[in-house]
Amino acid sequence: MPAVNSAAPAAVPLPELRFANPDYYAMPGQTVTFSVSESLPRGVNIAQYEWDFDGNGVVDQVGPIPVATHSYPALFEGTATVRITHASGRRSTASTGVHIGRGPRDGLPVAPVNVSVAVTAHSNGISTVHVTWEPGGPEPYRWGVTVDGIPAGMVEGAARSATITDVHRVRDVRIGVVGFTQNQAMGDSASVTLPALSY
Repeated sequence: MPAVNSAAPAAVPLPELRFANPDYYAMPGQTVTFSVSESLPRGVNIAQYEWDFDGNGVVDQVGPIPVATHSYPALFEGTATVRITHASGRRSTASTGVHIGRGPRDGLPVAPVNVSVAVTAHSNGISTVHVTWEPGGPEPYRWGVTVDGIPAGMVEGAARSATITDVHRVRDVRIGVVGFTQNQAMGDSASVTLPALSY
């Protein structure tokens, strides 16, 4: 007698739902396009997507595709949520930040102004330089100084200068200054070029 396979069919894994962006930024009246399509495994059969664009728990739109658009008429800070219902009846949800009326770099330190560099010591093609600057806006939590984009040190936000040692001068060197917030978010930088030494 042939054997009968009584094992239940393997369950289809529930998709791990993720928005394409961790945060969405727009101005009032602009259309925002939300998407979770890239997080879905190939071949997953989804019954429906329920979109809550303002995170208040009320479904604003239901549809069969993993992309939705929405326009916010006024300033808004909050979350958007989508819930998918799998063909098996199981559900998965995901949320993303929504920021209407500001850009992703709003609130970050602005670039410093009047950045200048003076060589204070020099030997065998290597210099010690003193960097000075002024804030271009509100004082940041800390300042970082860089050499050709590579971090070279940090000072407190009240500082207006820093000293960098071991600056090799075989080619032009770009000395930069950038502000940081308390949670280490980096603002815009400004730089000045220290010319290479001529031999």
